[in-house]
Amino acid sequence: MNREFLILNNEAARSGKFKIKKSRLRISFFTLLALSGCNIFQTRTPQPPQQSQSNFIPATSPDIVIENLKNAIAEKDVENYLNCLSDTSFGGKVFSFEPPPDVKRQYSIFTNWDRNSERAYFNNLVVQSSATSSPALTLSSDNLVGPIGDSATYTADYNLIWPNKVPAAPQGVQGSLQFYLGADNNQNWSIHRWVDLRIADSLKTWSDMKAQFGQ
Repeated sequence: MNREFLILNNEAARSGKFKIKKSRLRISFFTLLALSGCNIFQTRTPQPPQQSQSNFIPATSPDIVIENLKNAIAEKDVENYLNCLSDTSFGGKVFSFEPPPDVKRQYSIFTNWDRNSERAYFNNLVVQSSATSSPALTLSSDNLVGPIGDSATYTADYNLIWPNKVPAAPQGVQGSLQFYLGADNNQNWSIHRWVDLRIADSLKTWSDMKAQFGQ
């Protein structure tokens, strides 16, 4: 009899402990709900994506290419700079650059100048610039003809200021430019032919700067 009584008491004790544990779990769960303000199952508002600092705009018209070029220089952004130049990967024409005749004779690097040469030049110029330098391209007396179909031409006088750490290199260049633009398979415009012209013998041209940093 006593043995049976002990067994019943032990079972009751275990049952009581189990009930106490379950009760404690319930208390903990509802305590968490209260502390969280009962919003544990509420859908969170998604955070807005980080905005890019780049000023590049899809070039759906020739004039946008010019603005993108100026912004890419100001931001020292090589990819945005290259996006202003024709890319055969998207059905664009092969890019070409034509320096003034005297510069072409002086620098053999322009014999095989292409889009990759533009990347190398721009990268080297960025590397040789201080972090606080502020390049700026100013265009004047500009004229845009077109678009006519999938082509357009743009002419302007330019003044490019780009402070750099190479003593022998020009810190600023001036001249005239001719851009021949076209639309690729995605209807994005870019420069496929770039002609650089000298306006004074005493002034360094964009070609001189490209020759200095393209090697």
